[in-house]
Amino acid sequence: MKKPMTATLDLTALDRTTPTSVPTPDPIAKERIVTAEVLGRPLQIQVKDIDEDPGQPRQEFSAESMEELENSIRLHGVKTPISIRPHPTEQKRWILNFGARRLRASKAVGKATIPAFVDRSHTDYQQVIENLQREDLKPRELAIFIKRKMDEGEKQAQIAELLGVNRSMVTNHLALIDPPACIDEIYTSGKCSSAKTLYDLRNLHKEFPKEVERWCSTDQEITRATVSTLSAKLRGPQKQKIASPKVEQVREEQPISSSVTMPSLIVIFQDRSGTVDLQHAPQQPNHLIINFADGKQEEVPARQCQIEQIIFQ
Repeated sequence: MKKPMTATLDLTALDRTTPTSVPTPDPIAKERIVTAEVLGRPLQIQVKDIDEDPGQPRQEFSAESMEELENSIRLHGVKTPISIRPHPTEQKRWILNFGARRLRASKAVGKATIPAFVDRSHTDYQQVIENLQREDLKPRELAIFIKRKMDEGEKQAQIAELLGVNRSMVTNHLALIDPPACIDEIYTSGKCSSAKTLYDLRNLHKEFPKEVERWCSTDQEITRATVSTLSAKLRGPQKQKIASPKVEQVREEQPISSSVTMPSLIVIFQDRSGTVDLQHAPQQPNHLIINFADGKQEEVPARQCQIEQIIFQ
């Protein structure tokens, strides 16, 4: 008589299981990410897994430049990797450090993945500095960031040091926070985006609000020179008396300085011709102040300018 067969169950697999409520990391994917970080290589990350940083200082994006970027990415893909960091609360998701335009454009043209470097040591200051170096940050975006850091208890000198800019640049940009309506209109309309110019105009508005509002409502060109002229007109001879000692000093030095004539530098920026203002320092690093043929004065990235002509007088 044959003995009845007994079935045995292999239960060893149970020792390797984990509760369904606890997500199991992919060891291969984790090793791939760590290896890429060590070697400094970008990863191909699913765009649907990347969230933009809600504290991203840059919020202004030109529709025209976005369309151009989308066309480029559609044809050639993303050539410069973005920067990301692990999401603090959600596994397998990422927070964007740098590259909002590239990420948005990739989503718009239906790209499934995007090249990205993983940077776990990212800070909000690095985000602003990256945008400043790429000349992507608008003056008001920088102003909002500065105001937020001041609300957090940081001093202007500390903010300037961490951004790698002079303190006057920090002070000037604060003029774009809740400005008078007439100055806000000048900025939003594009008539002037120079933080220094708008800072001077806002200070003038404190002393002569009606006169400045009337002046802003005209078709007057808004530049440092025109604001300086308005200031001299409104403040009158009182300021001249204060400045008189310096005037005498300049006269004594006149024979030396009169022999030096500043050349005119004509450049092309985005198909627009203009003259570089060589008399004033730009507020942002690696920028030039351009007086365009259409009467507008703008501070633009130097590396995007092409020299058309140098005129020696």
